Amino acid sequence: MKIDKKDRKLSHIVVDVYKNVAKHPILSFCTNIKNENPEIGFTYLCYDNQIKEDDVRCLSNLINSQIKNPDSLFIITDSEDVISFTITNRLAGAAYYTENNRKCKFSKVLYCIEDIELMSYDRINKMWQRHFGIPWTISVTKRLVIREQTTDDIPALYEVYSDKDAVKYMEDLYEDEAMEKEYIQKYIDNQYRFFEYGVWALTLKDSGRLIGRAGLSVREGYDALEIGYIIGKPYRRCGYAREAIEAIIEYAERELNVHDFTAFSKEENKASTGLLESLGFTIRGTAVIKGGRHIVYSLTKQQ
Repeated sequence: MKIDKKDRKLSHIVVDVYKNVAKHPILSFCTNIKNENPEIGFTYLCYDNQIKEDDVRCLSNLINSQIKNPDSLFIITDSEDVISFTITNRLAGAAYYTENNRKCKFSKVLYCIEDIELMSYDRINKMWQRHFGIPWTISVTKRLVIREQTTDDIPALYEVYSDKDAVKYMEDLYEDEAMEKEYIQKYIDNQYRFFEYGVWALTLKDSGRLIGRAGLSVREGYDALEIGYIIGKPYRRCGYAREAIEAIIEYAERELNVHDFTAFSKEENKASTGLLESLGFTIRGTAVIKGGRHIVYSLTKQQ
């Protein structure tokens, strides 16, 4: 039975390996995951002499007999046949690389795992979410939820960008909403999937209302990731930009191992220059961006 995307939840992990794969790392992984989330269900399939069926049939029987909702599964396997089975049946999963399957073709799978002991529940859950197109939550602050954008955000984004005083400092949205939808979907499929960072939605924790965007991007000619943000007019001067940027820097350090940042602001945008300087950014020069002179700021966090 398929359920709505918003109601989906990872609740069961199947680890499917052959008998010649070392059990200790897998058992250690299972123990760590259960410690992080005691509610998660586990099935560990080791294909030894006790199992007479082939691996795909065994897994299929398990799903049909014990798993009410296949969308709740995440399958980790070292078998090329099982990966093909998961792809054919649109199940979430990852290939487990071992010394014995380096010649297998896992090109169509979203993720491959080499050191299973390094996998956390959060990481597995994010892999599962990516399979179903569920936006990742980047950070939860005192008042905000910072998450990946979806195409459902587009009407709210047009409200945020309707203030022309704000968009004169940054790129505007497409005038054609269909073009904006196509752009955001491509951004989700490529930027988020391959780089795991980008521009994210800022939503109020208590209501879910989208009030702006903030995040990280690459600017040609600069090595450090650029931090940028926009806050809707009704929500300015409330400290939301500071709250978001501090959380994004913390995320970048923890999850991306990034410690150097850059930011750009027009000199007349006193709210932006004042915020950046209060956060520890220092002036490194100026740059002309799209015909406008900008102050270049940088920040390096101590490792």
